[in-house]
Amino acid sequence: MVGRIVSLHGKDGAVRLRVESDHPQRFVPPARFRTRLPDAPLLVLRSIGAPSGDPIAEFAGITSAEQAARLVGADLLIKERERRDLEPGEYWPDQLIGLVVRVGSDTVGVVEDLIEAPQDRLAVRCEDGALAEVPFVEPLVPEIDLAGGWIRLDPPEGLLGG
Repeated sequence: MVGRIVSLHGKDGAVRLRVESDHPQRFVPPARFRTRLPDAPLLVLRSIGAPSGDPIAEFAGITSAEQAARLVGADLLIKERERRDLEPGEYWPDQLIGLVVRVGSDTVGVVEDLIEAPQDRLAVRCEDGALAEVPFVEPLVPEIDLAGGWIRLDPPEGLLGG
């Protein structure tokens, strides 16, 4: 995900975006974004501006508030091959979601989400059904094996409950 449509802006189909990309050229018209919306699987950026705060965007073919309202909440996606190269130790959120979580050799849960914030956290659904948030830092997450489909944690006592 490189952005999200967060709200309407005016009556002519413009929308307010939350940009998640660190690549400024990503939002230069006529940038193309996939969505998970059945009625708008592809959006083509017609214009973008940032008068104050979040950017205001217009997409080709979206000319009314009614059309734009159906886009609110949509994630703006790109193809994997269009992603920037990652530095060692960097991961895309979708690479982490679904990984089996291990402590030592014991399976304790599954990564359900990555909460992106000043201190990123892994949301881990524990085997007992509880949800734990684990700071995504090397001392607590010493090993990630994407090919093997697992992540190893070294949590302090009580971080994962029980």
